[in-house]
Amino acid sequence: MKTRNFLRLFLFLLLLQITAAGMGRAAEPARERLEKEVSATVDLDRQTSVLEQKWFREKQLLADETHNLELEARLLEARIRRLQGYRQQRRLEIEKLKSGLEEMTEIGIRLEPYMDELVTRTRGLQNSDLPFAEAERQRRLAELTETLSSYDSDLPEKLRRVMEVLKIEAGFGRGFEVSEEILPVAGGETTVRVLRLGRIGLYYLTLDGARAGWFNREHQAWEELPGVYSESVKEALRMALKQRAFDLVKLPVAGGRP
Repeated sequence: MKTRNFLRLFLFLLLLQITAAGMGRAAEPARERLEKEVSATVDLDRQTSVLEQKWFREKQLLADETHNLELEARLLEARIRRLQGYRQQRRLEIEKLKSGLEEMTEIGIRLEPYMDELVTRTRGLQNSDLPFAEAERQRRLAELTETLSSYDSDLPEKLRRVMEVLKIEAGFGRGFEVSEEILPVAGGETTVRVLRLGRIGLYYLTLDGARAGWFNREHQAWEELPGVYSESVKEALRMALKQRAFDLVKLPVAGGRP
């Protein structure tokens, strides 16, 4: 009896062991699948995290680039507005220049004949003026005439030369000048000192100071002055040469009589 019961217990235990072994072998694939799924889930989470970080960086880069593009767009808009203002200013300047060119053309049409007229008047002034610096003045006027007739000289250059000659001629009307010249006086060629007082008069004094004279415009000739004027001419020469202080002297003037 005992032997039979022991056999039964042994068989039961053996069956339990066989059953447990079978169940263990059956549970191994499920565990492996579970582990694989868990591992796959962890890998997926890790990949998702990496992708999220990459996406965040790209998003930040795009945001920064968008911000920079917006700033650049505003800058370009401001530049465009400024350039439009510049263009408008240039258009106005071009219109002014065109208007100025038209005016200059009209002025040039009127100015060239007027400059020729000024040369003619200056030549007439020299012919009727006191006889001083004649060679120099005639040479200057001849050069001016040549410039006005030159094709290579533009209008501003011609005008500059005309104004230069007129300025020099006008300057002769001011101040005084002393020179030593040979004049046809006292019956022959005589070396004298000549005093020019602007365009008022030309006077001479012989080197010995004995005789004085003047250029008489009415007669267009050099004439000797009465002896009373010799001292006046001498004093005027001394003042012109800064050998004495300036003072009043009595001298005949052009167009008058001694």
